[in-house]
Amino acid sequence: MSDTATGASPAMAQWFAIKARHEDALLFFRMGDFYELFFADAQAASAALDIALTARGQHQGQPIPMCGVPVSQAEMYLARLIRRGFRVAIVEQLEDPATAKARGAKGPLKRDVVRLVTPGTLTEEALLEAGRANFLAAIVPHGAQFGIAWADISTGLFETEATDTAGLPAILGRLDPAEIIADAGIELGPFETRRVGTQRLAMSVPATPEAARRELAQKFGAASLDAFGDFSAAEALAAATVLAYITATQMGAQPRLSHPASAGVAGQLAMDAATRASLELLAARGGNEAGSLLGAVKRTVSPAGARLLAGWISAPLNRLELLLERQTAWLALRDTGMAEPVRTALRGAPDMARALGRIALGRASPRDLTAIRAGLDVAARLAPLLPRGPRLLDAAAMALNPAPDLLETLQHALAEPAPLKLEDGGAIAQGYDGELDAERALRDDTRRIIAEFQTELAQRYGVASLKIRHHAQLGYVLEAPAVAVEKLRENPELLLRQGMANGARFTHPELSALDQRITEAAFRAAAREKLVFNWLIKQVLSAVQSLAACAEALALADVLQSAAQLALTGRFCCPELSEDTAFHIEGGRHPVVEAALPPGVSFIPNGCDLSPGQRLMLLTGPNMAGKSTFLRQNALLVVLAQAGLPVPAEAMRLGLVDRLFSRVGAADDLASGRSTFMVEMIETAAILHQAGPKSFVIVDEIGRGTGTRDGLAIAQAVLECLHNNNRSRAIFATHFHELYMLAEALLRLKPHTMRVKEFRGEVVFMHEVVEGAAQKSWGVHVARLAGVPEPMAKRAEMLLKSAEKATLATAPLPLFASLAPQAPVEEKPEPGADDALAEALAALDPDAMTPRQALEALYKLRAEALKTRPGHAEN
Repeated sequence: MSDTATGASPAMAQWFAIKARHEDALLFFRMGDFYELFFADAQAASAALDIALTARGQHQGQPIPMCGVPVSQAEMYLARLIRRGFRVAIVEQLEDPATAKARGAKGPLKRDVVRLVTPGTLTEEALLEAGRANFLAAIVPHGAQFGIAWADISTGLFETEATDTAGLPAILGRLDPAEIIADAGIELGPFETRRVGTQRLAMSVPATPEAARRELAQKFGAASLDAFGDFSAAEALAAATVLAYITATQMGAQPRLSHPASAGVAGQLAMDAATRASLELLAARGGNEAGSLLGAVKRTVSPAGARLLAGWISAPLNRLELLLERQTAWLALRDTGMAEPVRTALRGAPDMARALGRIALGRASPRDLTAIRAGLDVAARLAPLLPRGPRLLDAAAMALNPAPDLLETLQHALAEPAPLKLEDGGAIAQGYDGELDAERALRDDTRRIIAEFQTELAQRYGVASLKIRHHAQLGYVLEAPAVAVEKLRENPELLLRQGMANGARFTHPELSALDQRITEAAFRAAAREKLVFNWLIKQVLSAVQSLAACAEALALADVLQSAAQLALTGRFCCPELSEDTAFHIEGGRHPVVEAALPPGVSFIPNGCDLSPGQRLMLLTGPNMAGKSTFLRQNALLVVLAQAGLPVPAEAMRLGLVDRLFSRVGAADDLASGRSTFMVEMIETAAILHQAGPKSFVIVDEIGRGTGTRDGLAIAQAVLECLHNNNRSRAIFATHFHELYMLAEALLRLKPHTMRVKEFRGEVVFMHEVVEGAAQKSWGVHVARLAGVPEPMAKRAEMLLKSAEKATLATAPLPLFASLAPQAPVEEKPEPGADDALAEALAALDPDAMTPRQALEALYKLRAEALKTRPGHAEN
């Protein structure tokens, strides 16, 4: 490194000046073949990257910490830093050292930031996940609303939505942005670590909604933003903020973005953040796709198709006409037998959208052009395979032939295989450009001459081991072994330039002239290749809109064939969708659990009928019997159906759901100081405030986080509220088996239980949902399955039997009190009643009774108890 980093170094003065403008970013400071980092940047990067921390020079009497990464491997190191939440400013040398020397420049080379690499503005293939969108989002408050806009500059997607405080977490949960522009005071919850404040960059953000509208319209070449849809003031401000951030991070370079679209009018199935986390739509608890709904149903074969499928699953619709279009399209592929040919044609399809993104930003590599060529080739083969008739397939077929002349040009122009970088040479095919071929011939011919000249000099001087080498500073030189150095020094043609431990380097007049010829030929060839390459880039950019539409059509075809592949298995059906409140599933299965089963093990299907007359299912049964699986199973089938995809069931009829709520498996929130019970109650409150007749609710173990009586009281009150007030289609799973008695008073409540068999003292969980109510929890049996010591299990059994006897002698909660307020129940019966009741109870043998007999006995006991209380009449 020629520019030694010292306190007085001009290069370090550059570093200080640039760092002052980008204090919150690590500076990748280009010095020759390395990006160097200094001071605190070096300390942070060395720890994050596990590379050596050294020192170079001094500042204020102290060594300057330094580390560096090779320019050739920068992407690998950038990926690791970005994943750890760093932002990186790329500082490049803006002039060639040879050019600077030729013009007699003094001081360091010109350097400046050419780009800020942040989590939400990535374009490089090595830094992105192929099957996942990479969103930059901005949140701007305006009045009572929040505007949120998001863009993926790697693909060009750009959308907006308006919401309130309550709706913001759900949108963030759906998008999962990599970076969020939001001022302090806006609650981001689990996305707090992804916040970047608007003050961190010198952003030029419009001050008013009117100014934002004008700027957006000008940016996208329209007279008014209204040309693209109806945008609220908050949405316009958020969209302008996203554009301002992109401009600031890309140093003025403009990515290819589609015109803004308001996602708020798309008619989506609403799901809050807790529901999304519970259902694990795109990623399982560990963050991996395996174990998620997406992982279980994905049959796509291209990165773009995987991203689009993830978008459908994360944002299901509740607009019937759009869902029917999706169903009709994949059914056509299935029924015409074209699903497999389409799948075959799409195999190996490149990521055209992301290649276009890099081309638009001026970061194109030869492989981006070959991706466009390969994508056009796939499109040409795919178009004739798509059945005609369904609107989506007709539109896709039209978009799959965007630029036949461009395909022909790229086929002739691009070499195969393409080099990683244009500087590596060989990007343009031999025979495409005559001038380039001539320069290459001259360059390659002089290389042959070098080899011949080496042989000639070796013979001339009698040194067989004489070699011609290229040196970075000296150019072409003769390298001779130590034994021949003295002999060669006597020759007047040779000039000693450098001694080495094992020999010496000499220059020769003829070799110097040859060096100049080679350098000029290689330079001219590289310049001509760059000129041809840039011309090809212009041809692509002139057709960028049609190429983007082609990329979208390829992704759509991939998702549709993926759906058709599921349907062809015979185990996924096309759900019947309607605008009413129907909910009927026959033979439904949990797609994720079924996919995880080992070979030879079958998933036991279960139906679910939440027809208007029985829209509330009360589900009881022991742990390990499958209640939670059944709950999530039905919610996931709703998501798949309203994503327009096949569902794992024999048949399904669904009245479209407007809101989906899942309160299954809550945990404490230590960061916010909330206990498990508090989290449970907050989520329950959200359900009771927002769910309506067209919603679908699944709740599990309401009230389990507090005392038994408190829990039972809360569970009953929630159940009654869902039945009487919300009137939602719901499955309510509980261990409070007493609640089944509410079925007589709550007319639309239908008790169900998980079927269990007892055989010779063993309990067998059948994983079947049947009508009725559980009589036991079998908790001790589950404890045995978990491997607790047998003495503990026996002690638990003894305590359980004692508790059950004691419970029979005490009054349960007044399950019908809220329905019969005119008959308040006293806590204690009159004197004398206890003995009679105790005798009657002692005469019963619950284990020998059927559920009906037990219920009849309970009513008789209740009637006798009421007779002993003055002023009470039997209901």
